[in-house]
Order: sequence, then C-alpha cells, then structure tokens
Amino acid sequence: MSPSDRCTVALVDPVWVGHHATYFRAFIESFLEAGARVVALCPKPEDMEDMAREHPDSLSISKLEDPGDSKLFRGRDHDPFTTRQRWRIAGEAIDTQEEISGWSVDFVFFAWLDSYLRFMPCAGTADRLLGRPWTGLYFRAQHLTEQVSGILAKVKQRLKGDFVMRSQDCRLISGVDERTLPYVKSYSNKPVLLMPDITNEADGNPEVPLAKAIREKAGGRKIIGIVGLEKRKGLLTLLRVAKEAADQGNPWFFAFTGVLWWDTLSDEETAWVKDYLADPPDNIYLDSEAGMVPDGEVYNGVASLFDVFFAAYLNSLYSGSSNVLTKGALLKRPCIVTEGACLEDRVKAFRIGLAIPEDDSKRCFEAIERLLVDQDWVGQPLNPRYDDYFALHSHEKLVEHVREMISTAMAG
Repeated sequence: MSPSDRCTVALVDPVWVGHHATYFRAFIESFLEAGARVVALCPKPEDMEDMAREHPDSLSISKLEDPGDSKLFRGRDHDPFTTRQRWRIAGEAIDTQEEISGWSVDFVFFAWLDSYLRFMPCAGTADRLLGRPWTGLYFRAQHLTEQVSGILAKVKQRLKGDFVMRSQDCRLISGVDERTLPYVKSYSNKPVLLMPDITNEADGNPEVPLAKAIREKAGGRKIIGIVGLEKRKGLLTLLRVAKEAADQGNPWFFAFTGVLWWDTLSDEETAWVKDYLADPPDNIYLDSEAGMVPDGEVYNGVASLFDVFFAAYLNSLYSGSSNVLTKGALLKRPCIVTEGACLEDRVKAFRIGLAIPEDDSKRCFEAIERLLVDQDWVGQPLNPRYDDYFALHSHEKLVEHVREMISTAMAG
C-alpha cells in the first residue's frame, strides 16, 4: 500500500479498565502492520506515548473525553443521553485530529462498540453525529441468541440498541464469541468477523513484588489463580473451594489477585467475604486493597506461577469469551471454565481445561484434582493443544483479521 492510497482508521475506545489498554495497543500495532495510518482516541493517551514517538508519520493519539456514568441509572455508564454524547464526542474528536494530522479518516473502528449501542435512540442519529463509515467490536451480544416474547422483553432488547448496527454507515461487526456472530449477522444484515481474543504476549517477570509475595506464601504448593475479583468471574465459588481445601488439608494454594470489586456483591455476600478475610486460611493470597495487576511483564510474571487458571464465570452474569484461555495457552496452563458457553466448547475442542456447572464449588474442587495430574473427567490424559489454540488468538492472527476488516470497510 503506497502512501497515496493508505487508508486512515480512527480507533476509538471510551473505556480504560481491565484489558482495554492491551487491546487498544494491539489494535494500533495491527493496523500499522496492515499498512494503515491510525488516529487513536482513548481516555489515557499518555499510556501510548511510546508508540506515538515510534510512529510519528503513521499514528496520531489524543485524549477521548467521556460523559461518565449515567445520571439516570445508578451503576451504569450508559443511558439515552450518555450514549448519544459518546457518538457526538467521537465525531468531534476525529474532526479535531484530522485538522491536526492532515489525514482524512476513511472509517472508524469502535474497540468497545457496546458503549455506543445501549439506549441509542436511532441509527440515523448515530450516522449524523459521527459522519463517517464505521465498524465495531461487539463483546456482549449474547442476548441476540435468546428468543424473546412479550412486549416488555422486546422493549428491553430494543433498549440494547442493536438496531444501530443496521445503520447505513456501518460496514462490519466484529466479535470474539463465535456463537453469537450468526445472530449478529442475521440481525444487522452486515458482514461479521470473528476476532481473536488476544492477550499481552510479553515475557513475564517472576521477580516483581506481587509474584514474589505469592510464591513465598505458597511455599511450593500448587497454585490455582484468578485475576480480577468480582462476582461474575466466580469469585465466591473459588473462595468456597479454597475454604474446603483448607478444611481438608489439601496441599493447594489460591492466588486471588487484582481489584476486589465490592460493588458486584450483595450486602450478604459482602458480609461473608469480610468475615472470611478477617481470619483467612493460610492457603490464600488476597489483598482486598490491591490495585489492578498491570498487564505485560507483571501480569504474565504472576500468571506464570499458576498451575491452574480459574475462569469459571457465572453465565447468568457473563457468558462470553475470555482471553484467560489465551493466557493459559500462552503459558501452557489448563483452565477451569463454566459449562454452557463458548468457553466450554473451546476447552473441549482443544483439551485445554475442564468445564464445571455454574457456581458448583464441589465440581470445581474435583476439576482441580484432575487438572493437577493432567487428567480429563474420565481419567484419560488431557493432551492439551495449547499451541493450536494460541495460534488462533495470537497477534499474527489479529493482523490477518485487521487486514480483512480494512478490505471490507474500504469496499463500502
């Protein structure tokens, strides 16, 4: 692609928690490798300053303001006003960056499309506010697989804003959950693209303070680990398993790392966890005041200590993809997931872990026993295909998919 016919992509993400920075950086790298210029808009452009210095002629990064949490719906970051504001803010920010860079944006890629759909009043409004062709990565589209009946259910689904994908300016919808894409395609009547669920592939540093603290406290015991402590990730399930293991004297250690999101727990659950942590067993590491685990060498250094990854999400709260499986495949560690969602299909297909019923601590206990001796549910060797799974979710695969996205978006 010559300089004269290079496309320019506006990469937009209004969220900056969890793995958002990792995805954002990976998307920038992939678009650049695919030959595009990138106008990148995010809440913390300073986190990407090294990339801006390295690619001054191909990358322009700027801060993306956000209207913040909803004033109408407590605990949500979207309502009819904030969602509309996000489209307007994105369009105006791109206008400004076009003037600064001298580049004309060919299409917009929303790295977290979810924030631009919920409660949006109509697709035409989105088109007018943005004024450009767009694509997006839609994470939480599982509801489209459900059959709805009754006026209330249909209104609730309408408020999710999926109809915006039918916009004249929408060129393509991406997703990381292969089960939902046929429904997205049918509903939106747009091309769909299965994106790899990438992870940061940096070498881990096992000597970072957090990793050293866990290793020293584990004292040689096998480690079952979770990163990010919230209800939807099965936090309470794993805490019960840790308690049972301590009661039985099992030689296991449980590493609970990252932020403890108290607001995801009910009052009763909060009281139970606080009581648990007031006199914790010696087989857990959990710092309720800890911050997020920085991605890259810190996260991978900690994760490299895990003998088993715990990723048994509560399907009732979240049933989509998780890059914990990608991290496990990168480090060649098995994962425990929940039955009935795409993660179960993946661990079965690639034999990279075991699936348990939702919130079933007894079955989780049994899964740990089997995975620590490399066995499946019927006692056969697990024979995991880590490399095959990782190849489907690697940076190289992401570049392939980005090239396809560019081709589809530019074809109009």
